[in-house]
Amino acid sequence: MFSITLTVAACGDDGGSTTPDAPKVENIGFNKPTMPLKANMEISKNNWMEIGPADLTCLGTANNDMATTVAVTLSTTVKDFQSGNAVPGTVVTVFKDQVTTDVIAGPATADGNAMLTLTIPAGTKRFGFKMTNSNSLDTLLLNQTLNPTNPTQMISQIQSVSTATAQTLPALIGVSRTPGTGILAGAVRDCTGKELSNYVATVSSVEATATSTVDVVKHLPGVDAYYFSASVGLPVRHSQQDFASKNGLFMAIEMAATPTAYVQVWGYKTQADVDADKLSLIAQLKTAVIADVVITGSYDPI
Repeated sequence: MFSITLTVAACGDDGGSTTPDAPKVENIGFNKPTMPLKANMEISKNNWMEIGPADLTCLGTANNDMATTVAVTLSTTVKDFQSGNAVPGTVVTVFKDQVTTDVIAGPATADGNAMLTLTIPAGTKRFGFKMTNSNSLDTLLLNQTLNPTNPTQMISQIQSVSTATAQTLPALIGVSRTPGTGILAGAVRDCTGKELSNYVATVSSVEATATSTVDVVKHLPGVDAYYFSASVGLPVRHSQQDFASKNGLFMAIEMAATPTAYVQVWGYKTQADVDADKLSLIAQLKTAVIADVVITGSYDPI
């Protein structure tokens, strides 16, 4: 399904009237991929290699998350998403599941090296980070997990999105971010944790299931999904990347705030599915869209 403009020719026209072109189909980054899902790995910075078909053996199986059996002392560093620079002074809290008001750790303030330590209570399964800084948009990082039995752990970095970056990223794809809209982004991985390529993403107002067809998708008004170039690690225009590249990254922009939305990832599991035009729901995350807040996450097969 590609974005084209159709011109309808009128039969028997006497030359006194013309038939207008049909409206141009809007490209919102949800055009069907041309190949099945693949797994990839990064060899060096922005140098990715395809390693074979995506491992989807966990697709449709029950979530086997284990709650932590001990309190976990967790250390990390806050860095800027685009530049990779340290972001000292960032205030970080940890919340349960996707509920930002259910704070279970923090607040903690990143030191001069942007490092901080938080204590995550026993009994935690999935959790998220909220990062606030005067030079950044509030940034949420969702769908995080821990080793359930190790009392001391480290996440190498968590990334915030500076105000400048929030304006720069849309500019790279030829649009301007509308103040008051939300940004959703993330990385999609297969059942072994390898980055997925050749998927499409959107944000829907309607929840889907593993057995749903793509017809159930109800795109949020204004949503526009973009995919990151594997060679530069930044989002690019639809004409350059119409579906996910080997780094598995996407972002969706220009959505009005709403309390409930579903970030969805769709793809062809096999070449046979490509031939049969059978798209499958691969990953889904329920979240809010929050005005002027960047919500990122790690997406695993449902």
